[in-house]
Amino acid sequence: MDSLTYKFMLHDGLTYHDGTPLVADDVRAALLWYADPANSARSYPGVRFIKDIAIASDTEFTITLNSVNLSFLEYLADPSAFIVPQNQLSADVEATNGAGPFKLESWDEGVGLVLTKFDGFYGADDVTLDRIDVSFYSDATARVNALLSGDVDFIDYVPWESYDQLEASGFVVHGEVGVFQSAIFNVETGPFADPKLRLAVAYALNRENATAAAFFGHGTSLFGVPGSGPTGENLWEYNPERAKELLAEAGYANGGPKVHLLSNSTYVFLRDLALSVQADLEAVGFEVEFTSPDWPTFTEEAVAGKYDVTVQGNVGNVQDPAGWLPRLVQPRPEANKSFGYSNADLDAALAEALAAEDAGARQAALDRAYKLIGEDVPFATINQRMQAYAYTDRVSGFEVMLGFTQPYSVNNLINVTITG
Repeated sequence: MDSLTYKFMLHDGLTYHDGTPLVADDVRAALLWYADPANSARSYPGVRFIKDIAIASDTEFTITLNSVNLSFLEYLADPSAFIVPQNQLSADVEATNGAGPFKLESWDEGVGLVLTKFDGFYGADDVTLDRIDVSFYSDATARVNALLSGDVDFIDYVPWESYDQLEASGFVVHGEVGVFQSAIFNVETGPFADPKLRLAVAYALNRENATAAAFFGHGTSLFGVPGSGPTGENLWEYNPERAKELLAEAGYANGGPKVHLLSNSTYVFLRDLALSVQADLEAVGFEVEFTSPDWPTFTEEAVAGKYDVTVQGNVGNVQDPAGWLPRLVQPRPEANKSFGYSNADLDAALAEALAAEDAGARQAALDRAYKLIGEDVPFATINQRMQAYAYTDRVSGFEVMLGFTQPYSVNNLINVTITG
């Protein structure tokens, strides 16, 4: 229709897994729920632009935005913007009644679940699997052993140290880079309220060593914003001497400040990455206190800002930097973004880029945003990790999605076939 107005038509006869109809009013309720900042939805950065959703019938509706958002349709396609019955729109409810190709048949918490083909799915004729048995394993070694022993045909989240072993054993190891890791900061209190010290970290990081230590070399170094092109991907470099100069300019000529580096003991690769960061910071003069609690404790402390610097993984909801960067640089409490960070000029540049329909104006706004990120350092990127799936030769038709959609590949099992 136009850049602010989108008209949609649902497939006829859509139903949820329990047989109840899926109608336009359900879509309206879900999207408005995600657009409420109080619900902390992952899709919030995109759907927050919704001004109104007008229902014409059970299968037709029109969404009007309050400003142009060129990433809006991509946000609607993100799996986190799923549609469920309105009585499941609550943080206290386990949303298990969807409308996708597979329905939940049974769930043994902590052990596994069974999915079966949903014949009411609008594309059911293209679904080749009748049943998927999912087993939960407590650690990466257990997953690999389950594949090697023939207990399973397919595993997600292949540990990086096992890539060569599995390939040598005849399994397909299929992955792409997508998720990126960064050092993020408490900018509200403590030493990293000073952007010079954040910039010192960006120059101190030995990204090649970090990728080797945490991911056995299966990844690529990042010196800026992933997917941003030449003006955004080369914001920093590995230059420990420059880091020391910045420390001196910040008043630490004879040794850096003492900082608390928070990691976690649950995700070993993040802990190993943080240990590499610790060595890099200490090499340029920082005094580092390292703590590594379990994941729930880590998350609680990170959201509360009980750290000076931490290392986290992140992935954009969409490929467009103007669409996903606001989530990392705008002040909403999340464990994987710098605590207390805000920059009105950066927000304005990203908003201008997101709304610009002229390619030149859009790039100019993005370039301003990248320059601000390079100087103010709301996060210091380290690398993008390879993330892979491994499976037997009985499995065919599986495709790994590219870029930030890579982690969703395991949801895309419509065309997968198991033989033998």
